[in-house]
Amino acid sequence: MEKVLTPKEIARLARVEYARDEADATKVYPYSPARATAKIARRKDAPRTGLVGKVAEVYYEENGVRSPLAFPRGKATPAAIASAVAKRRNAGGRLGRWEVIAASLSAGLGRPVSVAAVRAFAKLGGVSETASYTGRGTRAGAVATRTSETAEVVS
Repeated sequence: MEKVLTPKEIARLARVEYARDEADATKVYPYSPARATAKIARRKDAPRTGLVGKVAEVYYEENGVRSPLAFPRGKATPAAIASAVAKRRNAGGRLGRWEVIAASLSAGLGRPVSVAAVRAFAKLGGVSETASYTGRGTRAGAVATRTSETAEVVS
């Protein structure tokens, strides 16, 4: 039976691909995990499930670490953190994803910060979770960003 890549091996390969993206002058930061995911998926030992999420996790972390939320020494107050998190989320793009902001805040504070804490700080900073959406997907949590089903009839 053929061995399938473990999550740890996938993460290692994703970090190698991230380093390649960094070294390639044609790539634009923040980097997308799409190319790395496709490359790793072509391997015979690549898993059929979980690959996209694991590669994306590595890219989100690396993008976040390279874009830390900075605070003047001793000025990482809850209000300052909430403001910085809200500003990053409202800017959108790849750096505005919850996972990336968590990595950015962790890098800025020098300690781990959960996505749940980042979401709470965003709310403190005035971000509406039902109207805030960054990335791709179903927008399940950001219901205020979806078009009304009746919009096409009444417009």
